[in-house]
Amino acid sequence: MSHSYRFDRFEIRSTERMLYLDGQPASVGGRAINLLLILLENQGRLVTKSELLDLVWPSLIVEENNLQVQISALRKILGPQAIATVPGRGYRFAMPFETRALDQPGSKHQDRLGTLSGLSVLPHVASRLWGRDGDLAALHELRAHALVTVVGAGGIGKTALTLAAAHAWQSEQRDGAVWVELSGLSDPALVCTAVAQVLGVSCGGLDPMSALVAALQPLQLLLVLDNAEHLLEAVAVLAHAITQGAPKVRLLVTSQVPLKVEGERVFRLNALSVPELGILADEATAYGAVALFADRAQAADRRFAVTDANVGQVIALCRRLDGLPLAIKLAAARVPLLGVQGVMTHLDERFSLLGEPRGTDPARHHTLRGAMDWSHDLLASNEQAVFRRLCVFAGGFPLYLASAVADDDVLDEWAVIDALGSLVDRSLVAADGHDVPRYRLLESAREYAALRLAEAGEQALFKRRHAMAMARLMDQAYQQYWSMADVAWLATYGPEIDNVRAALDWAMAHDIALAVDLVGASSVLFLVLGLAPECRQRGVALEPHAMAMMPSPMVSRYWLERSRLHWGISNTAMHDFAWRAADQYGAAADGRGLYLALRCVAGSAIVDAEQAFAILDEMAALEQAHWPARLRLQRLFAEVTVLKSTGRTAQAKRVCETLLTRAQAAGLDSVVSAALSDLATLCLSLGEVDEAERSCRLLLSRGRHRRDNFILHALAMLVCAAFMRGDVPQARSVLVDFVAASRSRDWEWFGLYSGLFALLAALEERVEVAARLLGHADTAQHQVGGRDEQMAQVWRMAHDLVTSELPDDELAALMAEGARMDTETVCALAMVGVHT
Repeated sequence: MSHSYRFDRFEIRSTERMLYLDGQPASVGGRAINLLLILLENQGRLVTKSELLDLVWPSLIVEENNLQVQISALRKILGPQAIATVPGRGYRFAMPFETRALDQPGSKHQDRLGTLSGLSVLPHVASRLWGRDGDLAALHELRAHALVTVVGAGGIGKTALTLAAAHAWQSEQRDGAVWVELSGLSDPALVCTAVAQVLGVSCGGLDPMSALVAALQPLQLLLVLDNAEHLLEAVAVLAHAITQGAPKVRLLVTSQVPLKVEGERVFRLNALSVPELGILADEATAYGAVALFADRAQAADRRFAVTDANVGQVIALCRRLDGLPLAIKLAAARVPLLGVQGVMTHLDERFSLLGEPRGTDPARHHTLRGAMDWSHDLLASNEQAVFRRLCVFAGGFPLYLASAVADDDVLDEWAVIDALGSLVDRSLVAADGHDVPRYRLLESAREYAALRLAEAGEQALFKRRHAMAMARLMDQAYQQYWSMADVAWLATYGPEIDNVRAALDWAMAHDIALAVDLVGASSVLFLVLGLAPECRQRGVALEPHAMAMMPSPMVSRYWLERSRLHWGISNTAMHDFAWRAADQYGAAADGRGLYLALRCVAGSAIVDAEQAFAILDEMAALEQAHWPARLRLQRLFAEVTVLKSTGRTAQAKRVCETLLTRAQAAGLDSVVSAALSDLATLCLSLGEVDEAERSCRLLLSRGRHRRDNFILHALAMLVCAAFMRGDVPQARSVLVDFVAASRSRDWEWFGLYSGLFALLAALEERVEVAARLLGHADTAQHQVGGRDEQMAQVWRMAHDLVTSELPDDELAALMAEGARMDTETVCALAMVGVHT
């Protein structure tokens, strides 16, 4: 059955092979028509490059750029968004279309597709193949295929793995195995000659390839072609000829990029496995990267061993080297001179450090720089440009950011996408394989690209472009935060935190206005990821500059978010920053900004009751019905704070329950956590201990997967509940968890709840310790700018117990001593196990 496909102003009929624009034939070549039909017939599915090459150019060997030419031709007619590219994978038709069956019979795409015994000529296996048992077994499963290409980055270990496989497979071939090293060739015309020389046959005459294939035809042989990436076209043509004319020959090829020949099976080799930190030496050496490092370091110095004392440094070093075997070998050779820590210290100069100019390996394997130079020189100029520009990203990047940063007047968005695809094929850029791929340069490749970017004089330009792109993205994230569910928002923007940091580092040194914009826009991301202290510190550095700037939307947002970041840290700073933002938003008649700023003023809990209720009324007047749920719920948050601070606890609880229900319905996880946190406090104030504990347990179960600080509040309220029940051992047990959680969060909210430690010591009759802890808690809570009523009650209880046991002058001296203690000392003093 043939079909008609209609989209936008176009129609294409499968039988006619004709594209119509507004009913008139459009000028499109036959290959482009075939390509378009294939994409349409796949109903928007991703069609891989190899599929398209096989179907559009059956029985022909063509370079991938032919495919890119046809895609470009179609985009010029259909529009740039009609066909989507997934770099390194393929294409899909991206426009909505209608399909209608036609009466004419359809057409389908058709697939077109003297004995030298005991010849084995394989290089000697120089050493054990560390960490590749799984890869060798997986490669072994492909040995029945006529053509297998082992693909991977330079220095990844393709040759070593392939050599081990060839030694294992040669006994299965009647005529053994032959190894042909291609790295020394620069003339593609000599590929056939090189193979013939190793075989000991003649391929002279007018058609050397036919002569070579004729010589191979009777053989049952494994033919290995090593390092084919710089001779791709010639090797691809030869491989195709051999698979067609010598069916008993098995081809095993190593290359940084696939040959893209019909019937090829690609085996992509990844880096050696590296363990996580925190395991013992015996466990770590079971991982390929550590095992290889230990072997090569022992070869350089027989006294070296991976021990429990140095295993953390070895793991960290292997991780910094991306598990790349060549880099690991070169680093291990430096251990006798520098030691493991010394090698780590010098890794920022890795292209000077990792060189060992001796041995029998190819010259490019003598240094890491040589390996990277080899790979880089094989790239087209546009690929080199995109490669070096991608080094400005940190921790990976999505496709749209690569296009936004790396394009220029010559390279448009689609050229960048195509170049990125080529870099993925060559293993210079890694893709994570998700439905929406995320890309990254390995650390060594990124360092090398940075050198090339500096050599090209482009460093300043593209670091600025990266920072500006991140500012735009974070502005988008900030706007969408108020209308998106947390899970979807974090999935979209959470992975960009390292790029945000890199952009902020650059902007704080080169463009203060951009830095102010970035801090305000990205603060929500830092906050939701549990990184508020970091963002707060960056904001402190910019404060004098922001104060000198004229009011603007970005400056107002900076002050608003500075206020939010001081929640639980300093009520005074929160109040002052919020009022500054409110004044600027009010003057600019920005109702939404003013609404959010007033919410932070109310949240500071240091305004008097009359002013607090006036703020609630003003927020109600500003609120718009069309605002998204997260935005409108800010008024309920403010109302809970005001009602709680003015003693209307039961009413505050009812509002908080409404807030919780609405947040759960909207999928606003962070709002749910905040509401549960407030609800636990209110229930304790009302004496509803069981209900408070339920809220805390729910908050803790949610907090295992979150980095925000509400887990600290839940633990603190559970301690309070234990005190209310008279269960001092339970309170101590929960405080142990509280200390661990606080330490992992840089002690951010520790001051809020420090009175709990004083009460524990007092109830355990450690009176002098309790007095010191009271002094610390008093100072800490003055820094916060006031006590939560629950914590105020805890402090008074501890103080009453201590004053009944100590004279006033001794109590004052001990409290003064405690006020000077750091947090770690306070925890050690409070949690010493003397009473259970």
